[in-house]
Amino acid sequence: MSDTDIKGIIADLDRWALGHLGSKLTWSILEERFGFSRQSLQAKSEVKAAYDNAKDALSGGLVKSKEQTGKENEQLICEIERLKKEVEEFKRKETNWKKRWQRIAFHIRQKGMQVAAIDQGIPESADGPTEKETTNILRPFDKEIPPSGRI
Repeated sequence: MSDTDIKGIIADLDRWALGHLGSKLTWSILEERFGFSRQSLQAKSEVKAAYDNAKDALSGGLVKSKEQTGKENEQLICEIERLKKEVEEFKRKETNWKKRWQRIAFHIRQKGMQVAAIDQGIPESADGPTEKETTNILRPFDKEIPPSGRI
């Protein structure tokens, strides 16, 4: 086995460690690929080290088979689709929330108040009401607004 052969075998084993040549590596595969016996290959310490490194990379889950990669891609695509729908739902809720506060601001102005006056006296650092308190505060406002009598 020449130095050129050894360098070629090590280069292939390095590519194997990166997953470029598949996820299965055995001495018999190397015997067929390079035409040297297992004993000859193992006798070269640099080949043995490169083989052990490639085996560790393959067994440690660093390299994935095409089947594993395809399965992960499908899962990620499903996750992306679910997240897109979730974002759309949040956008819809945000739009409805903005419309609601526009209506509230409109009705505050109808009562002769300025919207900015609502926030006066509340320090910015003050903690707001809890979610339960907010629900109790807003519950009366969730009822349908009666007609004003004006057309």
